[in-house]
Amino acid sequence: MFMKVNAVLSKNQEYFFNKVDKYNEIQKQRGMTLLEIIIVLGIIGTIAAGVVILAQRAFDSRAISDLVSNTNTVRIAVKDAYQREGVYPAADSTEVLALTTANINDSANSQSIVARLVQLGKISADEARNGISNDYLNIGGAITSNGSTTDKGFVIEINGLDQTQCRSIISQVGNNWDYVETVNAPAGAYTVSAANYDLTTAAETAPANVHAVLRSLDSTNGSQTITAAMVAAVCSDDSSNGVILGSR
Repeated sequence: MFMKVNAVLSKNQEYFFNKVDKYNEIQKQRGMTLLEIIIVLGIIGTIAAGVVILAQRAFDSRAISDLVSNTNTVRIAVKDAYQREGVYPAADSTEVLALTTANINDSANSQSIVARLVQLGKISADEARNGISNDYLNIGGAITSNGSTTDKGFVIEINGLDQTQCRSIISQVGNNWDYVETVNAPAGAYTVSAANYDLTTAAETAPANVHAVLRSLDSTNGSQTITAAMVAAVCSDDSSNGVILGSR
């Protein structure tokens, strides 16, 4: 009799302990609470935002690097194509802003300097384009001496830059050019639109405005070295900045 009772108790105990074990297992495997989900999503969002910022910085850095490289390539190509003629053609910003991959090789209708360089095979269409504003580079003749009316030099105008991009370009290549000026030139617009752009304009040693001539062919202080303080004083805090680089 006692043996049967003990057997029944043992089975009940075993059943009870099995239930307890299953309950504990379920507790261990319980789902995440709403608060835990919110915390996880917040962490993921923070990481994603950081990745986007880093990716944007990498993109900007690459775009600036490509643009700087293209201006150097274009500078050599312009001299190679026109220096023997003794004069550089006037800028035609209206035509440049209308250029597309479809018409830039149309030699009869696309006659601006940047189009001619592509047509002559001096540069590629990609090298002729500003990858930041997606406009083709504006190139035109410029005078290099006081009183002259002959465009013995030329300028390359870059538009659609934000403040960081504008300052970065000047810092990287400004001292390699004879003329450097910051202007108001958002994407889809240019300031150089005719002949006789004056590279002898006096340069400012301490720019008082965001738009200023930092280097020039002015005999007084035009060939000054562009310093960090000068760069920090120019370029507006928006995407309407343009940089004009000139060479004789």
